[in-house]
Amino acid sequence: MISKKNFFTISVMMVVVFFLFMVTGGAKLVLSNYEKNEYSPNNVTVEDTSADEKNNSKDILWYLGDDGDILLHLKEYAYYNKNTVVEISHGGIQPEDEETHPSMLVIDGASLTEDDVDFLMDSEASLITMVFASVPSNEFLKEHTDVANLMGIRAIQSESTALLGMHLYEGFLLGGEKIYELGEDDPQYYQDLNLRVPWYILESATKVYMSGYLNKTYKDADISYTPPIIWRNNLPDSYVYVINSDFMEDISALGIYTAIMTSLDEITAYAVINSQNMVLYNYPTFANENEDKIKELYSRDTINYLETLVWPTVTSVSSANKLKPSFMISAKLDYSSSANPQEKALNYLMELVRECHGEAGLSLKAYSDISSLEKIAYDLNFFGKELEKYDFYSCYIGDLSYEEAKEALQEDTLEKIAVLLADPDKGNYLIETADNNVILAPTTSSQYYSFRKDFTLKSVETALGYSMAAQNMGTCVYPQTKEAHLQNFSEDYSGTMNTLYEAFSEFDATTVTEAGNRVKNYLNLDYEVSVSLEKDRVTITTNTYGDGQYFILKTPNMEIASISDGEYKELEDGVYLLSLTSSQTTIDLQEEKNSLLKYFR
Repeated sequence: MISKKNFFTISVMMVVVFFLFMVTGGAKLVLSNYEKNEYSPNNVTVEDTSADEKNNSKDILWYLGDDGDILLHLKEYAYYNKNTVVEISHGGIQPEDEETHPSMLVIDGASLTEDDVDFLMDSEASLITMVFASVPSNEFLKEHTDVANLMGIRAIQSESTALLGMHLYEGFLLGGEKIYELGEDDPQYYQDLNLRVPWYILESATKVYMSGYLNKTYKDADISYTPPIIWRNNLPDSYVYVINSDFMEDISALGIYTAIMTSLDEITAYAVINSQNMVLYNYPTFANENEDKIKELYSRDTINYLETLVWPTVTSVSSANKLKPSFMISAKLDYSSSANPQEKALNYLMELVRECHGEAGLSLKAYSDISSLEKIAYDLNFFGKELEKYDFYSCYIGDLSYEEAKEALQEDTLEKIAVLLADPDKGNYLIETADNNVILAPTTSSQYYSFRKDFTLKSVETALGYSMAAQNMGTCVYPQTKEAHLQNFSEDYSGTMNTLYEAFSEFDATTVTEAGNRVKNYLNLDYEVSVSLEKDRVTITTNTYGDGQYFILKTPNMEIASISDGEYKELEDGVYLLSLTSSQTTIDLQEEKNSLLKYFR
């Protein structure tokens, strides 16, 4: 039997615990302040960085070839780096003005003609760093052995060879060495690289950055006897780079051009965005739609399923990869469904968004036949009741054009939007601006891993220190296949994100709005880098004061001894991420302690 004294003591303790619980929960609710967006766009206006005038350009890049994807992504590289692309006609030109002398000549080898041979072999042209963004036909190389010699090709072993995989060597792209080989348990869709290429035997004065292999014993084979994919031929006064694949026809070209340009000097520095993003569109949603199917699979209604099963999957991925999730929310997915969105679910899930330092944006994607204009009106009417003070600064537009998105969002909503996210490959460039100073950013799919995605991510991270990985979460509510069931989806999604982003965790995690701010700062940034090898010193001068200036510094066999007006962290051996806080920063270097020579030029 409990005495009155003990009963009183227990009762007091229970009251105290209940009181603390209520106070803590109330304080948590107040402090979370989920009704306001804690991120806001800056007021920076992106200046014209097209560099149409040669005297405003950092570098001039010549292009010899036909119109197409290679030219498109060369112009994209030039846009980010404030360079000018000059298209030269077949047969070449002889520049009379030294100011027009290019820093790089990019050649679409597949489009070379007889008229181009003399120009390529000209003594003036031989002083230019050349990039064969595609290889000439085998017939062309057999007929013009001087061009083959220029490329470092001694012989054609096979005109078309089927590869088993590819090997990217360390030191070319960020993210380190990678062997693109299917394991015994790997699904076939991992291998989506172009595995049929010509096999060239190279001269001894070449350096191979990536090669193919033909069988499982390739690791023991001499690199000279494996089909080369990316290599450099060393000429007396310049270099010739060759890409024996289709990498230069997509955004992978950005990283390859960057790797080439930064390999020309012993110590180099260049600006990056420094922004890693995890986007989940069509989540959260707030209606008990497709409830029968969800109950059949998970023994609970849709809202409970989204809160108790899907949410932990999302937060585990964001935590494991140190990312801030950005949620492109929808009131519901199927607007023909009789299920109505619930305010209680909105309040709870938006509180969770705030707790994980995430951000909510809008989504124009729907699972029913409804116009984007009707959808966004429905959503804003529902959100406005509970999120009257929440400003949406981003929106997922799917496969809509900018003009269609603008019409759907209407002026009142559009004037606050800072970033529009689109489906992969939507638009010309990876990042660009529209009128109203809105950033347009195509996303990359993140549910399924593949070797091409891995290589492309390494390339984009090398060029920009940037990613915008997006996942359609609507498939969790409307699973069409067994692979879309949550357990399988969770394994695929977390596995892909962990594999892709492990090597880039030192870059900053941002929400979409923060990313938009950094993109604007990056596009406006102008800078000069001076290197004193005698003093082991690098000086970076910019047109910007304060935070928001990020650079990658490559110093093989050297390490940072000190930095003025900034901070740094090592991304990998000899590669540093700099965060500058002044318009002029000095970095002093020193010999790497207890290191052997890691890179050979």
